[in-house]
Amino acid sequence: MEKRRNVLMIAPTPFFSDRGCHMRVLNSYFRLKRSNFNIDLLTYPIGRDMKGVNIKRTANLPGYRKTEVGFSIYKPFIDLFLLFRSIKEMRNNDYDIIYAHLHEGAMIGLVLKKLFNKELIFDSQGSLVGELSEQGAIKKQGMISKLVWPVEKYITKKPDKIITSTQALQEFITREIKPDKPIEVIEDYPDVSLFNPKVKKANLKLPKNKKIVVYLGGLQEYKGIDYLIKSIPYVNDKFHFLIMGYPVERVKELAKELNIEKRITFTGKIPYEKAPSYLKLGHIAVSPKTLESGEANAKVYNYLAMNLPVVCFDSKDNRRILKNKGIYAKPKDIKDLAKKIEEGVR
Repeated sequence: MEKRRNVLMIAPTPFFSDRGCHMRVLNSYFRLKRSNFNIDLLTYPIGRDMKGVNIKRTANLPGYRKTEVGFSIYKPFIDLFLLFRSIKEMRNNDYDIIYAHLHEGAMIGLVLKKLFNKELIFDSQGSLVGELSEQGAIKKQGMISKLVWPVEKYITKKPDKIITSTQALQEFITREIKPDKPIEVIEDYPDVSLFNPKVKKANLKLPKNKKIVVYLGGLQEYKGIDYLIKSIPYVNDKFHFLIMGYPVERVKELAKELNIEKRITFTGKIPYEKAPSYLKLGHIAVSPKTLESGEANAKVYNYLAMNLPVVCFDSKDNRRILKNKGIYAKPKDIKDLAKKIEEGVR
């Protein structure tokens, strides 16, 4: 019988915090587990444990509690803890493979590869410069971007294998970084035993006799949520919007400014395991993300698994994933987005 190979998976993020990046990490863990690997997942000190996942966590710093996307002053220090803990784990365990998520994880993986001469796999979810600029941490054409870009290229070129979550990201890396190693696309298909159209609807009080439009995902501006909120005044009043995700304060304020608070139900953070029952309440789903950094759009796969029609902006990647199940609006056009939402429910 072939010996099971041991994997140290590095996830520099507060896993699990019910967001897209973490779903990618979770899916990759179980994909390897199904392929007969033994996996230890090394991650940040906060986040909730998940059934069936062997999690090891770093030490914490007093005051670090942030689980949403975006910069934290604590993050560089926690990444340093992650590096030291990963070296300790490599010394104490017989790992065959280092599987690194995100660019910070890949950088740690490169140190481990140098020290222990083990195979390094980099699971990339987007361009580092692209993601940082979308999050507002840096300007896309600014001086810091010009400094970060060579670092991104170096990190991406050095692993033994690269895995991307989208074909668009694979094409971007091939064209702009030109690594001399294989790039495999593994998409973010959800657990179909969980995301199943036969699940029971969540017990949530929603307006009667309304068509329910659902959105599941982060509520940061770069996720495209502002396009959806700003489209609502142009959508017929027979539609009600169920918006699931966090952080909610900014988008609630935007809804108040547009005088549409009564047309939206904000749930805040929804546990991943309960998301299907909430999606089941919907007649149609919306994905307003613009996909400019090649980042995955995991919510689209969840919508498809729940047999929901999906309204999104017209893009090559959305059309490749959704095909004839997508309803395509002109990119960044809120009036056309509103029109397509209405057309999607007859």
